[in-house]
Amino acid sequence: MHFDNIIGHELQKNLLRRAIAEERVSHSYLFSGLDGVGKRLVALGFAKILNCLTLVSTTDVDSNKAGCDCNSCRKIDKGIHPDVFVIEYKGLRDIKVDQIREDVEDRLYFKPFEGRYKVAIVDEADRMSHSAQNAFLKTLEEPPDESIIILLTSSPQSLLPTIRSRCQSLRFEGIPIELIVEELKTRRGLSSEESTMIAFLSEGSLGRALNLDDKILSDRNELISRLSRVETDFASSVLGVVESILRGSSNDDNEKLKIYLEFILLWLRDLISVKIGLDEDLLMNKHLISVSREYAGRYSLEKILEKLNFAEQVSNSILRLNANKQIALENLVLKIAE
Repeated sequence: MHFDNIIGHELQKNLLRRAIAEERVSHSYLFSGLDGVGKRLVALGFAKILNCLTLVSTTDVDSNKAGCDCNSCRKIDKGIHPDVFVIEYKGLRDIKVDQIREDVEDRLYFKPFEGRYKVAIVDEADRMSHSAQNAFLKTLEEPPDESIIILLTSSPQSLLPTIRSRCQSLRFEGIPIELIVEELKTRRGLSSEESTMIAFLSEGSLGRALNLDDKILSDRNELISRLSRVETDFASSVLGVVESILRGSSNDDNEKLKIYLEFILLWLRDLISVKIGLDEDLLMNKHLISVSREYAGRYSLEKILEKLNFAEQVSNSILRLNANKQIALENLVLKIAE
């Protein structure tokens, strides 16, 4: 089917298939969920079914089990279908009224040129300013015939309640880690351990997992090795680790810093597993087992639990409470080394 190349989201895909088959397609949808989780792919798959040339009518949605290579579906795949358009505003914080009117509303009011429906997919719709959202309400309330609007967002709470209430909402949860691991093995040729680590860091987003740089894994190795042997008696030792973390993540790049903090938390959890004698296969950092054993041997279980608890507090203070990164990280490294 037209959704077959999309990993996960079976509930959402089935709901859309059923809406088409029963001719209950809404004029407006709100797809919300993590960036890279697959919202856009599902939206494009939906547009393909609606305009597919091999389906005599949309009620035949379940008849095409082998996929489709018709002219309409190929054009949508290439981004050149005149009736299906993705609107994105990369680099813009606020999408203005005139931009929405010109890029979405004006184009929707033309009759479909080739397909059954005009389909407008607005990526990162939460970037619309409040005035743009208010102006857009009229289109959502009185949509042109044979038109469908799909708003994509990772932050639905940033949209006005009146916008949300006029759309059929579909929430896209993270893809199971097991599926992401298999995709990483197949598409990137990563080992089981590497795939598991990246899948865990992706937070359920296949797009994010596929785009994470392999270098992040070597950064992890260096970070944990340095943390395991840092000495509190030498300020340069502590500052060196902190500087290496901050150097890898600019002031505006909390995403990279979040990954480094996750590496530390996962390693500390590994130490607890080592301390209580769990199977090595359960560790997230299997290849660092010798480092973990040596470090865990120096501390009691209670002490390691204390370090993990402190690390969780520091991570929260940096990522959610906007704490001073330098000071917070220095305290964390000192705590791990004490």
